[in-house]
Amino acid sequence: MNKNTIEWIIIGIIFVIIITVAFYMGQLLWGVGAIAIVFWLFMLSDCLQRSTEKFPRAGEYEKLIWSIVLIFLNFIGAILYYYMVKLQDNTIKISEDSTY
Repeated sequence: MNKNTIEWIIIGIIFVIIITVAFYMGQLLWGVGAIAIVFWLFMLSDCLQRSTEKFPRAGEYEKLIWSIVLIFLNFIGAILYYYMVKLQDNTIKISEDSTY
């Protein structure tokens, strides 16, 4: 084999490796995206089903504000909702249960 043929074989092998890695990375990104969408939907449904008295600040428009945040900020809003509302509600329940 001459040098030109070996170079084309090496370029072909590199090209196949790049395509294979890109394909599996694409599948990984689709999986991460699907998990983010499911998490967002769970937080949105929790917000819409939660009564206004069960929000930490229990304001008149608290549910509306969080719904707007979740709709417009999507995954970032879901993370904020999880830490600022859902976890606060769980810690309040745990502290009430431990007093008995």
